[in-house]
Amino acid sequence: MATDRRLALDATLPDRYAHLEVVACTIDHLGRLVALVADPGQGFVPFRYFSALRPPPRYDATALICDGVEVHEIPLTDLDLWFSDIDTLGDGVVLAAARCDPPGVSYERYGEPVPEDQLHLTENLRVFDSRGQIRASFYVGDGIEQLVTDADGNIWTSYFDESSYWSANPDGTRSYGFMIGLARWDSSGGEPWMVSSDTPTVAWCDCYALNVGRQRVHACPYTDFPLVELDAHGVRAVMSNTIRSCSGLAVSGADVAFLDQHREGGRYRWDIRRARRDGDVVVEKEREQLLLPDGRQPSGWARGKVGRDEMLWLQVDGDRRRWYRYEIDA
Repeated sequence: MATDRRLALDATLPDRYAHLEVVACTIDHLGRLVALVADPGQGFVPFRYFSALRPPPRYDATALICDGVEVHEIPLTDLDLWFSDIDTLGDGVVLAAARCDPPGVSYERYGEPVPEDQLHLTENLRVFDSRGQIRASFYVGDGIEQLVTDADGNIWTSYFDESSYWSANPDGTRSYGFMIGLARWDSSGGEPWMVSSDTPTVAWCDCYALNVGRQRVHACPYTDFPLVELDAHGVRAVMSNTIRSCSGLAVSGADVAFLDQHREGGRYRWDIRRARRDGDVVVEKEREQLLLPDGRQPSGWARGKVGRDEMLWLQVDGDRRRWYRYEIDA
């Protein structure tokens, strides 16, 4: 039987921004709330299947870096993509749009190298400095699940099951690939490192869970849910996992906590399945039922799901202004 565990309310967007739409939000590697907000009066509209509003083709926004009571505002003007992801990078921010426009060539040509000048690839990642000036803009592929930066300035992008990427070839062509899983970029673009090249036996249909820590990165991909451990040099280990369908991840040494959410009797239930690494296998040890700070069960699905080492930050569906924290050793 699972024991009850109350989450801590960790970060809240200041009330003075309550009139603005939250376009994207996260918790960065320093534990700060980071958000992209915009005035919905610019022409934001409801979009099917999304609780957030969709921005117009061109809009202005503000990146907020909330460090306790201090908030650093970065004005961003004339944005031209729906930037669904944000994180800090140095004293600025990086934004990513999850989806890209079609590449401009027929589907029949996807199986052959295509000259780069015939492709229309969306530069769907933008790096801004602390004054809102663009430092870099480049294409990072379609189907981004999460954008996370680390303390060393690396940019990590995980991908869901519709992901694709046109890789550059030495002869000036690009080749189509899919099931990207997870990629690492530097702040100026260039060719990425992709986890799929180092894990040929792992199916990276969807990177269900990601934890970007200080020294290690852990991922748990669909369909088999192995626990993959990485560092700056590549893949260190691939461990089979007895826990399926995890969507969030906290890691402390050999201890691992997986978020498992489902509906039970018409109500939402969030469970933490505690496990421990035993050689090349991750074995479940116990379960905890997550409750809100006042003891209530969550009223919707867990969103956000930002994992950094022993911490996992979550949002309740529909509320993008509050982050709740789970700590594996608390």
